[in-house]
Amino acid sequence: MPPLFRRAAGRLTDAAPGWLVETVRPAPAPLRWWPMLRLAVAVTVPLLLGFASGNVTAGLLPALGAINAGIADRGGPYRVRIVLMGAAGAAGALGYLVGSAARGHGWWIVPVVVAVAVVSALVSTGGATGSAAGLQLLVMTVIATGIGLPGASGANALAFLLGVLWVIALAVADWPFHPRAPERGAVIEVYRALDRLFSEHDAPALAAFDTALKRGYDVVLGARSPAAGLDPGRTRLVALLNQASLIRNALLSLRYEGREPPAGAASAVRAVAGALAGGPAPRTPPRELGSPAVLALCSAVRGAVELVSGGDVAADQLPYEPVGYRSRILAVLEQMWRGHLVRVYTVRLALCMGVAAAFSASGLLERSYWMMLTVALVLKPDFGSVFARAVQRALGTVVGALVGTLVLVLVPYGPLLLVPIAVCAALMPYGLQRNWGLMSTFQAALVLLLVDLLTHGGPDLGRIRMLDTLIGCVIVLVLGYLPWPASWEAPVGPRLADTVAATANYLRHAFDAGHAGRARLRRGVYDALGDLRTVFQRAMAEPPVISRRVTTWMPAMAALEQVADAIAVTVARTERGAPPPSEAAVRALADRLEDIAGDIREGNDPGDPGLCVEEALERVHSAVRSLRDTVSGDRRG
Repeated sequence: MPPLFRRAAGRLTDAAPGWLVETVRPAPAPLRWWPMLRLAVAVTVPLLLGFASGNVTAGLLPALGAINAGIADRGGPYRVRIVLMGAAGAAGALGYLVGSAARGHGWWIVPVVVAVAVVSALVSTGGATGSAAGLQLLVMTVIATGIGLPGASGANALAFLLGVLWVIALAVADWPFHPRAPERGAVIEVYRALDRLFSEHDAPALAAFDTALKRGYDVVLGARSPAAGLDPGRTRLVALLNQASLIRNALLSLRYEGREPPAGAASAVRAVAGALAGGPAPRTPPRELGSPAVLALCSAVRGAVELVSGGDVAADQLPYEPVGYRSRILAVLEQMWRGHLVRVYTVRLALCMGVAAAFSASGLLERSYWMMLTVALVLKPDFGSVFARAVQRALGTVVGALVGTLVLVLVPYGPLLLVPIAVCAALMPYGLQRNWGLMSTFQAALVLLLVDLLTHGGPDLGRIRMLDTLIGCVIVLVLGYLPWPASWEAPVGPRLADTVAATANYLRHAFDAGHAGRARLRRGVYDALGDLRTVFQRAMAEPPVISRRVTTWMPAMAALEQVADAIAVTVARTERGAPPPSEAAVRALADRLEDIAGDIREGNDPGDPGLCVEEALERVHSAVRSLRDTVSGDRRG
């Protein structure tokens, strides 16, 4: 950034309230050139063919399909990406058919949009795929009610699907050459984060490793169908993730003992990452004698080296399987019909979309579908704070509309518009990495230019877009955010209680080496801790009246992480010769954690966990006592 702009940005930052600065501050992110180039090509090629054929509108729907599917692509295994983009594209085509049928029928648009909003909200409970499909169903319904395109609705829906297939083909073009590249890359990142743990002993480095490990499991386990049978390559990758978890816990155990890792352990871990990236196979480190923590670390590192060098996968290194499709569907249906938050979100979305559709049907606004789109995009709870998204959307759209207006003033109508269109499309994935408002800036400019290709609306489109978007944000804040008690109570406390309960469940079986689901329970604890951090970060983007209360949970979250780490450390030591605790003592401490979870849910002060009667559990007991002490403080939020 030039010094002049940097000084101006600094003055604005100093003048703005702190909470607003944090809400709109972009997160650091690298430039990922291939996804940016891919979306630019996916969007501009259909438009270029339209100009070449003399019918530019024929390229608009394929370009729109490419945008919608391209934004749904968040990386990961090829199979997951294909399913995600395909579901979003199919739902978008269905939404276009529904919206086209409702277009021109006056006030009937209101019940149609409300009904689609209800379906969209329910479908969105089905994980990332359901969320993308539900959003695109509603978005394309709204677009089709507001924009009339020549040709039959069925043919237009097929043109939209062609754009979806086009971006999917670009996304998986290197699949035949590197079929496991995403899974292998995720495991490499885990071992690189593990390497940093040898030199960086602070909490951020540990949290970064846990985040990388969680993503690694998600990517590798998500890469295969439950019905496809075991894949030896992916089985080895999951076994490597399991070994990384064991190395992490052994490192923590060493630090509790005040010892340094044996010479060569860090370089061996670094060599594992290098071998996964295509380098030479690492040398097996020598065996070391010493404390239980030293033995645990050396054993875990040797296991990782043997795995990456082609050794057999041991029985205790086998992956725990992902949940089958039937169980997933049943869980989604259960959440649809019994989930309180789902019902609240459905009512909020239906109410706001109904009001926006009524505005549209009244004819008071020139392009009111932009207003309905704003409501649909902002009121999406699984995307983060509704308040933060409304602020980011409003600011991003104002800037994007100004940029788009400037382009329309400077660039004449015609093929030259494809240059700024390609630039805006390329910047959308980058903006999505950094900040949703930044993505909205590039998206607003891109959509403005696409609408101008269809309508020749000129620079005045920017004014219309800003007005419609701001009205949509006001509708969300006034009807979908401020009146609802759930908006003022960030769910950090309930999520903390769930994580404490998951930790108690793991503790009950942590010292039973023969328990088949022990690895799954351990992973469940760290997954829950990762989700808890996400909920906390989203809550911190809320207005100060909420975020100030949420900060009172920070000590309890840190204490709970200490409990989970103390359990992992104690398990690592007992598996390498340290005396194990008795079943009765483990059961009593797990019960105490369950009691703390219940007290958090009910808002009570937890009772005293008593004295530690076994030396083997002293570290875990001390961490549980610290958790109890922090939870006994202020618990608002």
